[in-house]
Amino acid sequence: MSELDDLLRQKAEIEARIVEVRASEIERLKLDFAHLAYKLRELNGLPRAVVDVFTDKSGTFNSYRVMKVKKP
Repeated sequence: MSELDDLLRQKAEIEARIVEVRASEIERLKLDFAHLAYKLRELNGLPRAVVDVFTDKSGTFNSYRVMKVKKP
């Protein structure tokens, strides 16, 4: 049973690491997406529907705030 216990422990560690890596990858991609949306907006290259999603009620475009990431 000790081999099984060891394998189950390793499995739990690997699964925890997968969750950590996935979370950091998602945050990185969200930041990349917010940055890309901001650049495309400056070039008037975003579709109107996307601009509307990133624009608040006061008319301010802020992809970083909407994506809940901090500007680099």
